[in-house]
Amino acid sequence: MMKRLFSLVFVSFLVSACGVDTSSSDRRSIANSTATDPSNVINSNPVTSTGSTGSTDTNSSTGSGGSTGSGGSTGSGGSDCEKTAIFECIDASFDENACNSASYRVASDASYNGPNPGENGSDFFRVPDQGLWIKSEHLEGSAADQDRTWVMLYYKSFPDPTSLGNQGPTSYLMDGVFYLTYDIAWSDTSIGGVDNTLYVQSNKNVTPACFRVILNNIDGKLISVQKVYR
Repeated sequence: MMKRLFSLVFVSFLVSACGVDTSSSDRRSIANSTATDPSNVINSNPVTSTGSTGSTDTNSSTGSGGSTGSGGSTGSGGSDCEKTAIFECIDASFDENACNSASYRVASDASYNGPNPGENGSDFFRVPDQGLWIKSEHLEGSAADQDRTWVMLYYKSFPDPTSLGNQGPTSYLMDGVFYLTYDIAWSDTSIGGVDNTLYVQSNKNVTPACFRVILNNIDGKLISVQKVYR
């Protein structure tokens, strides 16, 4: 009798274990993306500190004060700006810091082009220890145009990693371009030294576009986003 009861309990345990549904089965799960880097992008998308020759992040926020991203905006660009601008300038404001890898760290993501529907698109790329996730939302029909699926996130290091993960994340989506998720601590003005002005570059058009993103709200849908150029 005891052996039979033990067998029933053991079988019930196996059945319940096999039915567990975890977040790892959801390709768009933020929780899953924090555990693993995306595996279906063009490369492993390493976080780089371009312009730096050593391991020290010379571009990180040091608490010396505030956003440096406003950069002397002078209004929307005219047609003449296309002759000299690095980024799309029509309906954009000039910003000397626009998507500048010499001043910001860079993380990148791309939408992989594959023959199967499940291969189109990518998971979020988690920027390690920064409370930031970036995802390309632009797809191309041909692998020959895969360079246009790249997005680049320009940021300065979060000054106090111990403050991350306490308030939860929020997100901003620019449909067909990029999807940015950030830890709400980025918008917390009580944390000193946070430079919450970021930039996102999209390569979807012939001339790349740059967007200034200010993480100034606990609701990602309400943050300040503006197209800029330099």
